[in-house]
Amino acid sequence: MDASLLKTLGLLDCIIIQRMNTNEFEVLYMSNNWATELLPEAVGIFTFSEDSSPYLLDFLIDANNLWNSEKDGKIDSGIWSEQLPSQLIRLEATAFYKNKNQFLQINKIDASYEEKQKTLQIARELMFSADKISEQHEYLHAKMDELLSGPTQTFFLKQQISQALEQTDLGVAILTPDLQIVNSNPALKALFSDSNIKINIPEDRLVIELFKTQYPECERIFSTGSAWSGELYWLNPPRHGKWLKMTIHPIMSANQVIQYWLLSVSDITQIKFLQKRNEKLVHFDAVTDLPNRQFFWRKLEEKVNHSLPFCLLYCDIKNFKRINELYGHQIGDQVIKELASRLNSITQGDDLLARIGGTEFAVIMNLKESSPSQSIKYQEQCSKFAEELINACRIPFYPAPGQKCEVGLNVGAAVFPLDSSNAEELMKYADLAVYSAKKHKSQSSIQFYSKQLIEASRKRIEMEDALRDAIKNQEFEIFLQPILDLPTNKIVKAEALIRWRQNGHALVSPEEFIPLAEQTGLIIPIGKWVISEAFRLLAQLNKQGESISIAINLSPRQIGDRQLFEFIRSNVDEYKINAQKVEFELTEGVLIDNYEKVHLLLEQIHELGMKVSIDDFGTGYSSLSYLQKLRIDHLKIDRAFIKELTESSKEGDFALILAIISMAKSLDLGVIAEGVETQVQRNFLVTNNCNVAQGYLFSPPLPFIDFCQLLKGNS
Repeated sequence: MDASLLKTLGLLDCIIIQRMNTNEFEVLYMSNNWATELLPEAVGIFTFSEDSSPYLLDFLIDANNLWNSEKDGKIDSGIWSEQLPSQLIRLEATAFYKNKNQFLQINKIDASYEEKQKTLQIARELMFSADKISEQHEYLHAKMDELLSGPTQTFFLKQQISQALEQTDLGVAILTPDLQIVNSNPALKALFSDSNIKINIPEDRLVIELFKTQYPECERIFSTGSAWSGELYWLNPPRHGKWLKMTIHPIMSANQVIQYWLLSVSDITQIKFLQKRNEKLVHFDAVTDLPNRQFFWRKLEEKVNHSLPFCLLYCDIKNFKRINELYGHQIGDQVIKELASRLNSITQGDDLLARIGGTEFAVIMNLKESSPSQSIKYQEQCSKFAEELINACRIPFYPAPGQKCEVGLNVGAAVFPLDSSNAEELMKYADLAVYSAKKHKSQSSIQFYSKQLIEASRKRIEMEDALRDAIKNQEFEIFLQPILDLPTNKIVKAEALIRWRQNGHALVSPEEFIPLAEQTGLIIPIGKWVISEAFRLLAQLNKQGESISIAINLSPRQIGDRQLFEFIRSNVDEYKINAQKVEFELTEGVLIDNYEKVHLLLEQIHELGMKVSIDDFGTGYSSLSYLQKLRIDHLKIDRAFIKELTESSKEGDFALILAIISMAKSLDLGVIAEGVETQVQRNFLVTNNCNVAQGYLFSPPLPFIDFCQLLKGNS
């Protein structure tokens, strides 16, 4: 086939040059017009002129390095623009070395460049539309959560709810905990009434059924009270189908019991239409260029049909929400894009990585052939791969100057065909595994699906039910641990610590139930009980003539409670306590993750005269700017550092403690050491001007009566 026919077909609009020796080249093929304008010297055997394209001359340096290496390979120049006397064109060059032959090909790529620009514009339109729709869903959820989560539904509130439903463009359904309709709006009905097809079931049932049939994790979402966001497809013959974006949010009562489910639905068919204008966007994610959920699902089903062993990994990004909150969605997209690139570089051969949700990725990892009974071998291969994924995420991201973002990765895994030979079940099991990893591990981790996982999930549900009963039956107690002024050995404060005496019998360790309470949101009613009870005990101590302060821990989940400050203030009034005798303790993580909310809360707390301390100070956060920005009174040195103080300690073992003490003094902050257990530790603290401490050297946490006895002896 000759070159003229190739050119007619649009397959050959280029210059092909062979390198003869260091400075001499021969033209093998040259298109007319633009080619002679670009390289007028390129006739027969020639040498590149100094007046040639500067971009091309720069690329020739890299090309010469390839050719001189005498190794088979190729390099590309990337796209550049060239202004010729008659036109502006887009070019891309490639240098080859093959079987001792050296070639340079320069392609005119105007058409593909324009197509790429269209693709980028479509992607921009998609992202703008998707962000706008997401913001509508988020705003609606915040508004309805505020209206629906109150203890009672007055006539006025019902009017507000109805008004909010009428005003939104989103289709909305409010359901009971067992998914029965309470209320819906005209917009939901309109989503399904724009055709002549009669819908045989209510609109809320239709979207629930679509969710059940299209997402294996549906059962887990409703059984665990989780939020969810994703896309549904409604086939509406004889018309084209309709794409819907749906979000699901549980609306909790003050005791963190599900009162309602809020479903919001919007039509995103137009966005999908924009995608279909470019075939790549149908199957690939606009931000990361990775395969999307639809493409991944198709490949998963194909993989199952091939019957070769593989591992399905479901990856969920940790701590990503705070990046969007702190820096905005644009920075969030940059982090997602770089993260995807890191993960993709780890996959090998025929492995497939896809972005299947906002913060979710999935991987099909091929396993080396071995006996199906060798499940341990499969898990070893998968664990090693998952660790590489996790380690890639641990490296900080720097999306812009002065911005440092850190995330983690939880991974759930299911193995084909050991766990299931069904694509839907594999996705369901991998989802259950990653959910378990998120709930039970504070650090990035991998969790394999197993029958034991289901049993552990059942036990966790039983513990959650028991914890709800404990709130209802008031099975909690407050123990007080003394905090001493070391030079005088006087008790100046006490830390309020919760204990659970289940069914009036044995104490349940806080390490067992506090993480669960935090995960389920039960920490909000439990935390309010702690505040109220601590205030009651403080009032009782005051009546006994004891003038000490009480420190109360605030958890991350409590900080997000909009009613927290009003609850604190009302309890101050109810128990008529001196607010200056109350101190709230927050961890560093709470300060950083919820900066805006914490800033407002601390301002309000200080207006009442209360104090604030940072608990577990020094345990892993590098940014200390909040010490100057937020109103903080004390730092509590974490017990892990105090534990290192022994008679055999070297200078390096206590350098960090000295640095914390020095920094606190320079910022005019008080310092409290926790976990003091030996006289050596006490002496070190006194010598280095840390004069307030708590720990088992002085006293363990005590029931209130025993604490009062200790106070009398202390005085």
